[in-house]
Amino acid sequence: MGAQGGGHAVWTDGILVRWHVGLPEARLLLTLICGLLLASSARAAQTAPGADLCAAINALQPGEELALAPGDYAGPCTIHRGGRPGSPIVIRALDPGQRPRIVYPGASANVLDVKADHVTIRGLAFGPTAPGVDGVRVFARAGVSVTDCEFDGLGGIAVAANHVSTSGLSVLRNVITNSGSTGMYFGCHEGVECVVSGLRVEDNFIEHINAADPEIGYGVQVKLNSTGIIRNNVIVDTKGPGIMVYGARDGLSRVIVERNVVMGSRTSSGIVIGGGPATVLNNVVLLNRDAGIGLEDYGGRGLLRSIVVAHNTVYKNVGAGILIPEERPLRDIVVRSNAVQARAGTAAWPGPRPGIDLMGNVDCTWAPCFVDPDRLDFSPLMGSLLSVPGSMRPGPWLPADDLFGVPRGPLPTVGAVERRARPIRVTP
Repeated sequence: MGAQGGGHAVWTDGILVRWHVGLPEARLLLTLICGLLLASSARAAQTAPGADLCAAINALQPGEELALAPGDYAGPCTIHRGGRPGSPIVIRALDPGQRPRIVYPGASANVLDVKADHVTIRGLAFGPTAPGVDGVRVFARAGVSVTDCEFDGLGGIAVAANHVSTSGLSVLRNVITNSGSTGMYFGCHEGVECVVSGLRVEDNFIEHINAADPEIGYGVQVKLNSTGIIRNNVIVDTKGPGIMVYGARDGLSRVIVERNVVMGSRTSSGIVIGGGPATVLNNVVLLNRDAGIGLEDYGGRGLLRSIVVAHNTVYKNVGAGILIPEERPLRDIVVRSNAVQARAGTAAWPGPRPGIDLMGNVDCTWAPCFVDPDRLDFSPLMGSLLSVPGSMRPGPWLPADDLFGVPRGPLPTVGAVERRARPIRVTP
């Protein structure tokens, strides 16, 4: 306990509590806070390997938690009972440093089917599973969160939501490795039977997607009319695109793809935009088989409109830097302030044509731009062309910060990194 600015402060349960009252009142306040924390812990039931996990989960009431001790638990389980807005049921690890694993060797179900709203799954481990067996498949309509989980060696999709329309789905800080299928799949193919809205896919690590033919093997796939944010993910060595979004027919719902690192798609581009509206901002895309960022009129739907591709760093992709099809009509496509190092003989970005606004992009193919790109340090090289103002006219192509969350200046640096920074880490 110590004085700060005439008040007092203490760390408790990882939270810095500050107050500006006298010491006796402060002690009383601290006692109340500790009591609330203890009461919160007391609401968490605990279970151990060998118990009936599914029965324990479906016995939870809104706001209650089930904490799993380290070890292996028998799956599968269908979650039928959920929580309420603001009071989800929570299934979590008792010790976040030792993820409990849900084991299911069969092939007739998924490890967890979530058929109730307002369910939080946190800190669990899944896999390996048989071909076609998913880790978490969402059938709920609202408020599901999959956070801090590990999916290794799955034969199916790690997290899928493509049965009913759902809102507020959060998939945060998960690790997906050695998958035999797409890592994450959201929405229905034609965007009619189901859509996902308010989606958050953030801070996940995906590595080694090895889907068997004829599967594409995406890292993250967001289907037609589903919308949300794909942010701060690291996606490495996928079979198909690391990220693909399909746009929306209504022209108003936007997908934001920002601050991701996408590396090493073996058959496709790193980020593929099959339709807009979409904003692709502050990403680093490198060493992918086709382009770094590719626009594709998927299914001939004519949805290549209202797309912003700005302040990305694109490095040594095999087919092109930024690729836009020549034969398709385009509307309101903005390609600005991207730093592109293309392979010799390939295009850094498309040439001028109707429907594309090109401004402030820098071709780094023959002029050094980055401090040490082969060691994944894409900091701007002092005195390089990246310091030339790219696009100063206000608009959605002017980001407030960069790949690392560093605030941008009034004349932002071209590319994804504003100033000298650390090399990118492609680890969980």
